[in-house]
Amino acid sequence: MMNNRWIIVFDFETDGPDPATCNPVELAAIPIDPRTLDVKENKAFSAVIKPPGFNKEEYFTEERQKTIEWHAKQRGVDTEDIIKAWKKGQSEKIVWKNFCEYCKKFEIEKSYGNWYTEPIAAGYNILGFDLPICQRLADKHKTKMPFAKINKMDLMDLLFYWFENLDEPKNQRLDTMREFFGVQASQAHEAYSDTFDTAKLLVKFLQFHRRQSSVNKFKGTMVGA
Repeated sequence: MMNNRWIIVFDFETDGPDPATCNPVELAAIPIDPRTLDVKENKAFSAVIKPPGFNKEEYFTEERQKTIEWHAKQRGVDTEDIIKAWKKGQSEKIVWKNFCEYCKKFEIEKSYGNWYTEPIAAGYNILGFDLPICQRLADKHKTKMPFAKINKMDLMDLLFYWFENLDEPKNQRLDTMREFFGVQASQAHEAYSDTFDTAKLLVKFLQFHRRQSSVNKFKGTMVGA
């Protein structure tokens, strides 16, 4: 088998839209067994993060106020509820180091063909958003990246391959994809809920790909092309 590395589906919620400057306020992750493709919900990781400087008045810029209002609207609560939840969160440093230790539990032994022992990063729009945040946190808190350097699984890109020439779905937003596939979110734009929904969709496509790859003939098909 080409892959024996665990797949870790993860997601950040943040206090801003720019991955280069925002602060994470939630982090969740769920592992997928690489051979059975079982979503191990009982081994999930979930934490609320108190943003740095949250106790200072200057933290609440206009952009961050708008983001807090957006989170409140998505969850059907008041902005004060969002602020209280973030205020009770753990420090960024503690959550990040706990997450790195969590990912270490899913490392495999190095062997021939398995030069990268860390788990595979997976999620929705992780290449453009979540992984850059991970790299910032790794640099800031002087840790290594918790994921393997190769084989990222971004469900948004995977779905684009399948639907880029079709009329539906109308865009690449996760909410649109949920509606298209008939996935009922328990709470959209909440890190754990988004992670769990992404994991379920990713597994469906991995199962489909495995069925197709076992019956389609690829070897030698480009000879003379």
